[in-house]
Amino acid sequence: MGRVTARTLTEYEDIDQVTIADYNVERAHEVAATLNSSKIQVKQIDVNDADRLASLVRGADVVLSAVEYVFNQPILKACIQEKVHYADLGGLFHMTRKLMDMGPQVEAAGITAILGMGGTPGVTNLLARAAVDKLDRVDSIKVHLGCSDDTPSTAPLVAPYSIRTILDEFTRSPQVFQEGTWYPQQPLTGQEELIFPLPVGRATAIYSLHSECATFPVSFRDKGISHVSFKIAFPSDFLTKLKFLVDIGFGSEEPISVRGVKVSPREVLARLLEMTPVEDVEPRD
Repeated sequence: MGRVTARTLTEYEDIDQVTIADYNVERAHEVAATLNSSKIQVKQIDVNDADRLASLVRGADVVLSAVEYVFNQPILKACIQEKVHYADLGGLFHMTRKLMDMGPQVEAAGITAILGMGGTPGVTNLLARAAVDKLDRVDSIKVHLGCSDDTPSTAPLVAPYSIRTILDEFTRSPQVFQEGTWYPQQPLTGQEELIFPLPVGRATAIYSLHSECATFPVSFRDKGISHVSFKIAFPSDFLTKLKFLVDIGFGSEEPISVRGVKVSPREVLARLLEMTPVEDVEPRD
């Protein structure tokens, strides 16, 4: 999403400069090279370094947080400090709720902070708003997301977005909003056969931890909403492979000892996927 956003921004005539900042500056330079725009500059950043982060965002018109969602909060804090508008791609429910609690600070700084402006959340929020605005009352919103990716690849496992975020979706309790309360569900439960428009077609959807379940009950409470849930249908091959990896322990963050060295199974899997060569093809997801 960050790569696509950067590419889109360079195409606007009224945008003078786009800064791509990443902990891995080599990867940032690779992205910049593919975009081939004189508007782009590349910076190295560790978002946990508050002083450097504040210096980086200072003077910008807006910051898009396209990092792992767990790092959204320090970026919003820097934007509040420097009075820079903020947007992110989602906070997987819990982080989103933390940022929503920072609303008074955002307002006091005189900035706009938009949470969840990716695909889901993002497009789903806009669709929900378009529907809700046409109704006098809304009892429930059930978000059903069908995933399809026909991008050619020889990789054994292709994550449609951050593998760490997906592992959290596979291992952390989804939240269903019902009558004013959020109820945790078991991960990978709530299986439901659904028929999506092509190219997804018939697919099995499961509950997933997602930000829509945090924001919809607040955004649409004046319409009397009493139920919000989110289910996602991954491609069956991807679901089977990742469920197997999670079942044997690769979803765990808890370090294990391997020949006297402590390693996180999750980080091992993420690193192996990062080492898979990136194929120079246009996405078809």
